[in-house]
Amino acid sequence: MMTVKLAVILVVLVFERRGPTGTRSLAPVSSLVSGVEVMAKVCEVCGKTPVVGRQVSHAHNVSARRFEPNLQVVRAMVNGGVRRLRVCTRCLRSNKVVKAA
Repeated sequence: MMTVKLAVILVVLVFERRGPTGTRSLAPVSSLVSGVEVMAKVCEVCGKTPVVGRQVSHAHNVSARRFEPNLQVVRAMVNGGVRRLRVCTRCLRSNKVVKAA
């Protein structure tokens, strides 16, 4: 019971970082607590999340849209074991993830 409370407390403590557009995003949850469900559409390595923006047509009709990260499910080596991670393609390109053979 104590470990569950500790995990809940760690998940509640959300670390913020500023993205390239100045928007706030969450730190990667997998770096805080292992074995906890991670949110959809969030990179488990860098914490990149969807960003909201506007779509502007040729007639200047404006509507809301979302810029979502290009996430791929990858089998990766984590702490000596193999795990499936949702990783953005930028992290894959920059070799922040060691893919399992």
